[in-house]
Amino acid sequence: MKQKKSIFEIFASGISTIGALFFICGFVAWLNATLIPHLKVACELSNFQSYFVAFAFYLAYAAVAGLSLRLLRKTDSKSGMVMGLMAMSAGAFIFVPAALLRTYPLFLLGLLVSGAGVGLLQAVANPYAAALGATESALPRRRSIADICGKAAGVVGTLALGSILFYKIDSLEASIRITEGASRAAELDTLAHKAVLPYLVIMLALAGAALWVKSAPLPAIAAEQENGGQEEGAPYSSIFRLPSLWLGLLALFACSGAEVISVGSAALYGKSVGMSFEVAKALPACSLFAALLGCLLSIFVVPRFIGMERALGVCAALGVIFSVVVVNVTGWLSVAFVALLGLSGSIAWSSVFLLSIKKLGRGAKVGSAILATGAAGGALLPLAYGYLADTIGNRQAYWMLTPCYAIILLYAAANFPAAKKKIPKAAKENTHE
Repeated sequence: MKQKKSIFEIFASGISTIGALFFICGFVAWLNATLIPHLKVACELSNFQSYFVAFAFYLAYAAVAGLSLRLLRKTDSKSGMVMGLMAMSAGAFIFVPAALLRTYPLFLLGLLVSGAGVGLLQAVANPYAAALGATESALPRRRSIADICGKAAGVVGTLALGSILFYKIDSLEASIRITEGASRAAELDTLAHKAVLPYLVIMLALAGAALWVKSAPLPAIAAEQENGGQEEGAPYSSIFRLPSLWLGLLALFACSGAEVISVGSAALYGKSVGMSFEVAKALPACSLFAALLGCLLSIFVVPRFIGMERALGVCAALGVIFSVVVVNVTGWLSVAFVALLGLSGSIAWSSVFLLSIKKLGRGAKVGSAILATGAAGGALLPLAYGYLADTIGNRQAYWMLTPCYAIILLYAAANFPAAKKKIPKAAKENTHE
């Protein structure tokens, strides 16, 4: 007679746990879209300087993702998850003194630690999620879970943090512009201190999540399952000669940079066209909501009607079109197309990632770690956007997204399945002779 499982055990032992972890990763990562405009005002930064928020976070994420194989050899899955969550909690804690002192380098240190935590957590959660499902369905399932949970978390996180950090910010910003000396510094301190309470809550929530994972009865996954059933010590050197690995890495670099720019720049762009911060604060959430809709739509369309390659191509083509439209129209219309860029990046990262590792065979584990370093695009390309925004203006700076989406489009086209050639009737008859 089977013993009934408690609700806690059912929840903890299922794929829902992985969904919760992806939600946490998305929540922490997309808070950067709100932090960029907040710290730009509070720490009196240029556009270029403000995008060091994304640089610090995604640089640490990419570095940890690249080292994930070595890290995971030294610990089991559950311990890796706990370590990732505790690192994210520590990063959130660093924000408290950073906000109290209004010190930008300290904020960046907190982002480095948080980014490393997210990188480690995803490095553990991805193979664990794959191992929980059947081999043929694990990767699509993981893609759906990661995309939907991450985007939904971003919508919730940016709206929640924005409502706190940008409360009455327009009147405060106006006051800052007309004051000088100690009064100005006091106003800026007031703005920076708004980050203390939310990040204390985030710190405690992440620490609580770490304790929950530590005590949760997660199913044990054998090492060979986490390796995708691959033989330990299998020869991987041949994968470095595969064009699919390096083309995939380039496409992922473009994916990461384009997505971070389109979401992270939305609020500042809205402000640059005359919106108040009270309105512009919702633009990152709008972009992420468009991305969420794209993820949900892909569940019903892919692969029932079109393959992943063609779906990726459609999204990339829309990205090229939308980025061209943004720089050629003005006002609210251009803002709408900035938000729509979220739709273009909805399934881009996960689709390119899955298409890239498909051809790696036994080298998929090593290849996955290499491909994950494509997140460095989210560190470097936003800095380039910030520099262009300072020199040629926020709207014209969106030109740099066009080649990013073009690279993704070319990658998708290169992976289109070859059309089946029809065999002439005479040839068919000859084969039966």
